[in-house]
Amino acid sequence: MFRECTETVSMLYAVIFGAGDACIEMSTTSILTAFGAFMVLVIIAQFFARRLWSRLTKRNAPVEYDDIDPHRQSPYRDDPNYRNSAVRRSKR
Repeated sequence: MFRECTETVSMLYAVIFGAGDACIEMSTTSILTAFGAFMVLVIIAQFFARRLWSRLTKRNAPVEYDDIDPHRQSPYRDDPNYRNSAVRRSKR
């Protein structure tokens, strides 16, 4: 049922290169090394996923109008022809 091993490889080596006919070492060091490598890959994947997600969900910059007078008293731009405007003068 069990055969003798001629070679023993760590868990990380077995995951990356395959174990083949070799036995896999199941020591604490082997397990923690494989787990540490897995965590590093997860952190790198999260970094790139967050950068990609921020690019995909980035809002477009507001359009700047060149014809706005900087010396105008009101800080907003309103179309006086629009009857139901949210921002309007009381005398129309």
